[in-house]
Amino acid sequence: MKIKQFSTLFLCLFFLSSCSTSRLLSSWESDKHKNFAIDRVLVIGIAQNETKRRIYEDTFTDSLVDSGINAVASYTASQQPIEPDEKQLREVIRKTNADTVLITHLLSLKERNSYQPNSIIIGTNSYNPGLYGYYPFVYHSVYESGNYITKTKVILETSLYDVKTEERIWSAQTESIDPVMTRKYYQQLIDIFLDDLKNKKLL
Repeated sequence: MKIKQFSTLFLCLFFLSSCSTSRLLSSWESDKHKNFAIDRVLVIGIAQNETKRRIYEDTFTDSLVDSGINAVASYTASQQPIEPDEKQLREVIRKTNADTVLITHLLSLKERNSYQPNSIIIGTNSYNPGLYGYYPFVYHSVYESGNYITKTKVILETSLYDVKTEERIWSAQTESIDPVMTRKYYQQLIDIFLDDLKNKKLL
C-alpha cells in the first residue's frame, strides 16, 4: 500500500468514526405497571436552550402521535419552562389532561481530548522495507505535528410517570458521541426510547 493511499484510507476511517452515534445504555420498568395503557402523554424537555427544547418536545410528540398515542408538548401549555414546583406542574398537567408525564434531561456531559499523530505505522507494506525507506518513514511519523481531537459524550435520561399514582413507570438512558443538536439527532434518540417502550409493551 502506498503512503498516499494509506493516508486517504486513514482520513476516511477517521471521519466515519467521528460521526455522531447513539445507543441505549440502560432501561428500567416498574413491576407494578406491567401492561400499563398509556393514553395521553405530556412531553417535557429540560434544557437551557429554549429553541432546542421546543424542537425536542415537538419531535417526541410527533413520534408518539405517529405511534397512535395522544401527546402534547409542554411548551404549548406553558410558554416558559415549567418552574420546579408542584403547583405549576399540576397546572400544566390539568391543562393538557395528561395521564402520564415524560421528562427528558441531561444526565452527563463529558469531553475528552486525545492526541492523534499524522502518521500511523500499521505494517511493512506502508513503506519501503529497506533501511533508507524505513528510517524517513518512522522519523516523519514521530516528528510531524499531529492533532488534538476532542470527543464529547452526552448521556440523556428519559422517565415516564403515572399522574394518578405519581410513580415512575419507566426510564431509560442513552449515550451519544459527538452529537450535533439537530432534529435529526433528536429523532435518532427518540427512536431508541420508543423502541424500548414498545419492547416493554408500554406503547
